Amino acid sequence: MSKPEAQVLLERYWEDCSNQGDVELVRELCADPIIRHDPGGETELSHQDQIDRLKIGIEMGIKIDRVITHANEEWVTSVWNMHSENGVEGMRMCGIEVFKVENGVLAHAWNTPYAEGHWTEFAR
Repeated sequence: MSKPEAQVLLERYWEDCSNQGDVELVRELCADPIIRHDPGGETELSHQDQIDRLKIGIEMGIKIDRVITHANEEWVTSVWNMHSENGVEGMRMCGIEVFKVENGVLAHAWNTPYAEGHWTEFAR
């Protein structure tokens, strides 16, 4: 069984862009701008904004591990843990994000503020 498009896009974003450092792939995977919906407002991030943000994480040795991902062709929800392979203090965090795909790219992201610690792993 093949994975839904939304899941494939998010997995490529986190694994290839974030974890492997292929930041230019943002131009293929994400809308320009992607709209981040946070509590209290929205932020539009251009491709370059996203690339700059990823580079900061890469410099800090940030790695993202998915705990749970649920998706269809248009929506993907993921529960994730984040840590620093460089031992950066305070980089053991977790979160939940929901993405919407439009025109074949990740176009919207909803998330809450990140939390310290890691989710207990109970599914993949």
